[in-house]
Amino acid sequence: MPGKLKVKIVAGRHLPVMDRASDLTDAFVEVKFGNTTFKTDVCLKSLNPQWNSEWFKFEVDDEDLQDEPLQITVLDHDTYSANDAIGKVYIDIDPLLYSEAATVISGWFPIYDTIHGIRGEINVVVKVDLFNDLNRFRQSSCGVKFFCTTSIPKCYRAVIIHGFVEELVVNEDPEYQWIDRIRTPRASNEARQRLISLMSGELQRKIGLKVLEMRGNAVVGYLQCFDLEGESGLVVRAIGTACTLDKLSSPAAFLPTCNSPSKEMKEIPFNEEPNPNTHSSGPSTPLKNQTYSFSPSKSYSRQSSSSDTDLSLTPKTGKALPLTFSLFFFFFPNLFLFHISFPSKPFFPVFGI
Repeated sequence: MPGKLKVKIVAGRHLPVMDRASDLTDAFVEVKFGNTTFKTDVCLKSLNPQWNSEWFKFEVDDEDLQDEPLQITVLDHDTYSANDAIGKVYIDIDPLLYSEAATVISGWFPIYDTIHGIRGEINVVVKVDLFNDLNRFRQSSCGVKFFCTTSIPKCYRAVIIHGFVEELVVNEDPEYQWIDRIRTPRASNEARQRLISLMSGELQRKIGLKVLEMRGNAVVGYLQCFDLEGESGLVVRAIGTACTLDKLSSPAAFLPTCNSPSKEMKEIPFNEEPNPNTHSSGPSTPLKNQTYSFSPSKSYSRQSSSSDTDLSLTPKTGKALPLTFSLFFFFFPNLFLFHISFPSKPFFPVFGI
């Protein structure tokens, strides 16, 4: 599914001072995706630059959009020396590839430097346009939703739970790779940062392909684990549960309702017999229309006796429960407690969590 990625650099704010002579910064931005790089104009002597650049367009495949992050680098322009790096921003494009998702990401993103930390913010607008591709040999998993929660989101309904999925990606650590130039701490940190982002995107795409093979459309309980100090290099492993989810048109209509008893309703203990001396002025109510409620807050104590006929649960009022119910509770206490404490919300099993 080929697509088009469009990026616009709007402005920056709270940039650090890079020119000690003027206490200002000559900032510009490099936008890179894959092997293509664009640059903005240099905004001279400003810590809050306004670029308002044109739309930078990248024509890529959807598997590249899933694997590659959008890399935005903010630099300080120097005339007689190398440009100084202020920081970078990595934007994951995968959330824009769903059929139900928005096609635009916009807002202020923190500019991060691996040595100095956060060094200001940048306002970016990102758009994605995808074209339909019916190629069954494609290697992308666009359309598969990933949820890190261990339960189904409220706006979805689980149709099928397909099972557990996992995947593993291994790569060499760039910290120990040979390079021909002096290795600086910033260069090593940025190489690792970029590689981890690439491995995370590749792993998520491969998990999505497995879900599509199961004829699912979502992963619930998605979890990624990174091993940075292993003997094999950098190792990333992901697990989750493949599901088929349907989106609810009206989520409130499918939520379980909890109706509290009315204040006017009288609570009738199940062990209390009707008083023959009490007469009602109105007509008698049929048994099937009467409402009985059980209050688990009442405490009951178990009597100990050597005789089986004395096994019962005695309320604090001193009245013993019927023998049949007492024996049933004595031999099946777990069943009784399970019935009382059964959750009101539906439970969906999640494998591998």
